Amino acid sequence: MGNHEKTVTSLCMDNSGGRLLAGSLDHHVKVYDVQSFKMVYNISYPAPVLSVALSPDNTMLAVGMTSGVFSLRKRTVGIKEQAADAAAQQAKRMPRAGTTAFFLRGSANKGADDDLRIEQKRRKGLADYDQFLRKFEYARALDAVLSNNRTGLTVVSLLQELVHRDGLSTALAGRDELSLDPIVRFVVKFIDHPRYTGVLIKVTELLLDIYGDLLHQSGRIAELLVRLKAKVRLELRLQQDLTMLLGSMEMLMSACEISHTKPIASERDTAA
Repeated sequence: MGNHEKTVTSLCMDNSGGRLLAGSLDHHVKVYDVQSFKMVYNISYPAPVLSVALSPDNTMLAVGMTSGVFSLRKRTVGIKEQAADAAAQQAKRMPRAGTTAFFLRGSANKGADDDLRIEQKRRKGLADYDQFLRKFEYARALDAVLSNNRTGLTVVSLLQELVHRDGLSTALAGRDELSLDPIVRFVVKFIDHPRYTGVLIKVTELLLDIYGDLLHQSGRIAELLVRLKAKVRLELRLQQDLTMLLGSMEMLMSACEISHTKPIASERDTAA
């Protein structure tokens, strides 16, 4: 305070806490650096100074004097200084690392460039037919799995699930020609598939039990049944041929075994 010639009447700090402003009766307001208490700036006024105040953003200086005059000075802030002040304010508003507020910043927070980012893997939702199964809507589940070009394994897996739930007859009953057509077409296409035959035979038997007396009324379904009959007949013929071939191979293998065992038996008899 030795820089003042008269009594210091008012003191105030700036927003950062690095500058001290002192008003005095010697018509001066002087700015000191808090670290060294050296004067860095001096402002003179026409009358003794009684009070000094600084705005929170350090841009407005208010001074009251003994003459009753009130002085208000505004400091021009540069672009770089504005950006620095904005960054400082943002840093003050950011929660401290390790606190609850830091972890609850929300999805709008972009984070720092060196932050570790973990990608969230979204879980795949249930398929439409699985959702219908959970609701026990078996007919809609069967329609859904047949309508979206699903693989044969997916359709047969659903049919097996319906068999285990005793819901296959519920899923097949109460259908018209349009809703029955994709089921019969699937049966015709995969009836001879070794992995699907067992389940599709049950489906065919149920269809004949439920709609046996009505199938002749639909030309489309009747045509599909004719194709199914021809395919089953061809498969039976193939199975018969394979059975005959298997029997012939067994006879040949038996004959070969007998032919190999006879010389050994005769040699044993000669030795005896």
